[in-house]
Amino acid sequence: MKSLPRYMQVMNYYIPLIKSGKLKEGEKMPTEEEICELFNISRITVRRALDGLQQDGYIYKQQGKGSFVMMKKTGFQLNHLKGFTEEMKTLGKVPSSEIITFDIVTPKEKVAEVLNIDKSQKIYLLERLRLADGVPIAIERVHLPFYRFPTLRNANLKDSLYEILQYQFGCESYKGVQEIHAGLASEEEAKLLQIAPSCAVLHINRTTYEQDGAAYEYVESTYRGDQYQFTVTLYK
Repeated sequence: MKSLPRYMQVMNYYIPLIKSGKLKEGEKMPTEEEICELFNISRITVRRALDGLQQDGYIYKQQGKGSFVMMKKTGFQLNHLKGFTEEMKTLGKVPSSEIITFDIVTPKEKVAEVLNIDKSQKIYLLERLRLADGVPIAIERVHLPFYRFPTLRNANLKDSLYEILQYQFGCESYKGVQEIHAGLASEEEAKLLQIAPSCAVLHINRTTYEQDGAAYEYVESTYRGDQYQFTVTLYK
């Protein structure tokens, strides 16, 4: 019987360790040098094995940090209007945010149209990196009309934005309309999300409305395809 290629032997060594939990979710894999030494193989063979484990969903790579055992994908219910913070807490994960940009700007034509404001009116542009248990999950670009939230600059935007809007401005979310499409990460997105350029991502655009039907938020988000999944409950 013909023996398996060496890279597949390496894969078959690590897969049972990952499935059994001996290598735990989020645990760092041995370095390329350590695997080379353990199996007495070339670095090219090791990289092929690691690429195979990544493609099969057993590990993920972070640029400059190494390879890690894949965590169970974070799930987001599309049939419920929840913010990232609330969703992560529901799943037992610790949410956090890093602010990339927060400024008052002139809206693009599409944003002004969605928010039903004149293009001369100002908006807040809030860009945040969203993390779960310290792992980058998504990039959010939030557009909010300035007139509706004039003192937002004083808020701690690392906390739940929906809670801030609700308790400080009396803004209650009534419904949200989302558009989802698959894409590839740009260089900037890949750097922030700690993935390789051109990795698969999900682009989600959401418009959120108050009870009176007024759109108060337009969000453009980019989610890691290897860390996030969306589920929908359907009823007959």
